[in-house]
Amino acid sequence: MNILKTLVKLNNKLEATWSKVDFLKIPVEIRTGWYVCEFTVPGTLDHLPRLVVTNDEGKEVSRHLVGVHAGRNRMMFYLPEGNLTAHSRSINFERLARVSNIEARCRTWLICARYLRDFFSIRSALKMIALQFQAPFERSNSLLRFYAPDAGTQHYLENVSSWNRFKGFSPRLFAPFVGSAKIAVLIEDQCQRESLDLQIISPDWILCLNEDNVIPQNADYILPLRKSEILQPAAILMLKRAIKKAPESPDLIYTDHDYAPRDIANEIEGQTQISAPLPPVFKPQPSRVYLACFNYLGASTLYSIDAVSGRLLSELLNDEHRYFLALELFKDRSKVMHIPEALFRSDRVTEELTPEPRSSESAWPGMQWLRRHNYNVLVAAPDANEGPSVDLVIPTRDGLSVLKPCIDGILEKTEYRNFKVIVVDNGSEKSETFDYFKLIEKDPRVTVVTYPGEFNYSAINNFAVEHGDSKYVGLINNDIEVIKGDWLTQMMGWAQQPEVGIVGAKLLFSDGRVQHAGVTIGMGNAAGHIHRLEDGQSPGYQMRCLATQNMMAVTAACLITPRDLFEKIGGLDAQAFKVAYNDIDYCLKVEASGKDVIWTPEAILYHHESVSRGDDMSAPHVERYFRELGTLQSRWKTKGFVDKYYSKHLRVGDEGVYPKVEAEQSDQLIYLSEQ
Repeated sequence: MNILKTLVKLNNKLEATWSKVDFLKIPVEIRTGWYVCEFTVPGTLDHLPRLVVTNDEGKEVSRHLVGVHAGRNRMMFYLPEGNLTAHSRSINFERLARVSNIEARCRTWLICARYLRDFFSIRSALKMIALQFQAPFERSNSLLRFYAPDAGTQHYLENVSSWNRFKGFSPRLFAPFVGSAKIAVLIEDQCQRESLDLQIISPDWILCLNEDNVIPQNADYILPLRKSEILQPAAILMLKRAIKKAPESPDLIYTDHDYAPRDIANEIEGQTQISAPLPPVFKPQPSRVYLACFNYLGASTLYSIDAVSGRLLSELLNDEHRYFLALELFKDRSKVMHIPEALFRSDRVTEELTPEPRSSESAWPGMQWLRRHNYNVLVAAPDANEGPSVDLVIPTRDGLSVLKPCIDGILEKTEYRNFKVIVVDNGSEKSETFDYFKLIEKDPRVTVVTYPGEFNYSAINNFAVEHGDSKYVGLINNDIEVIKGDWLTQMMGWAQQPEVGIVGAKLLFSDGRVQHAGVTIGMGNAAGHIHRLEDGQSPGYQMRCLATQNMMAVTAACLITPRDLFEKIGGLDAQAFKVAYNDIDYCLKVEASGKDVIWTPEAILYHHESVSRGDDMSAPHVERYFRELGTLQSRWKTKGFVDKYYSKHLRVGDEGVYPKVEAEQSDQLIYLSEQ
């Protein structure tokens, strides 16, 4: 950890020496050398972004940014002499700066060392040594490949494919490994039998709709298989192994899946083309609220015979019926199992549809189940503005430019009626701040308390909570700004559910891009905000920006929790997490206690992130930050952690929630002379 702190401090000093490229000066001149580029890209990409440098002779050289990912990127590469004439439209530059050759060489060694730490092998070590002797441009190409995931686009099938070596072996050899569960596969048409013959372990029975009307008496599970779905050769084997390992027999099992390329007729040329498949679908562990909003399960799910007792076989091949059956079975999530392997492939042209609610009544008291576009939403009922009291705790130190819009918006726009605001002053000095305190204290809903001493976010919030008496507590940053007046109504609707311990909101940057859509544990070996910098209206990966869902953690920039739970757990840890990760620690404690952490996109606010606190990587804060990071990693084992509401197949090195896809399309260029 001391090495990391030293490197960060050194980086901060070196950045002051960088020669920044001025994009406002046309032409944009590029000197031969190494550059650090910081930029963002929106969402998933079907192309490889690039920069175009044109030399004095008019020759264009494209620098393709291999390894780019959704959200914020930071890369180092080599550029030739010339003018930067164009770049892909998908690139939003934050900074492009030239670094010295010595610094570039040191950073190269650091990148290689980190790569070897994560993916060590003799072959990799030899490759690192050879890289040091490459010419700069080729060395740059090699370095960019390190930014890409080590695995290819089909890496998620590695475990599934490893079983293919056992094709043709006698099924008796697998008996000790697969258990005794008997599985019947229900098919729509006899033509599906051919693909089932390729299974390493055959199904115990194959039933055909309209030909077989009775489930075999000895069957334990049934797998309805539409004509559009094909099982991987290892599917039955891996399903049986999962059942054998389960602590108790599940009623429903669902798996990841992917899509096959499909033939599309070209009407103009009369030819057949192969289109790119939809990206793979990597799913979280069971989340009933997420399923109620979006049918993330897919077409092929395995059911216990008891779970489908009394149902017609035709119903099990009906998408709508299966969806509502799954919602029923998800009431007891301990009886639902997710296998994080793509055990079937679909050749459907479009993604799975989410059936419409059969009524506005939901399984959650006080919440309505409604249709919006092609998915469902869970929103608070119209009478939900009347409810138990909640104390909204807002720490501040001056910062009137953000504090005033925050509090004025809460007092003037919030539709939920039973709330109080507790402002905690931690060392304000400006007279206009105290004048504002006097003004807002005239409102009977507002109390201002003083917490002297150094900034300790955890201690400040714990202190303020002790000064309140409401049944619920809201932790609110002073740089939050209300957008929709029903924000607290939506959050309190979930906070009052008996199984819920924390509710988080959807937070946007001032420009409308996503700042917080939930937190994934293990991202960056700590925790990260998923879908960060996505467009605020974007559905995200598998509708995760628009669907209410379970999370392992949410940010305390806007969080609601029951007071009795907050006090039981001991509030925020003011000793170990004075500034950073206190909310993650609290959420994980709540989650470990058996309570749900819910993120709802129906509560939408602006978050002008960390305006008052500053940058954790700046010199005054770096020591404290790495100490708190180390505590989080040791207490919750976040290094290599797989968040149960994320997926081991999705990237955790950045905050974009997308599987790696092939970059097949041509990019659109922005020519700098035209800007």
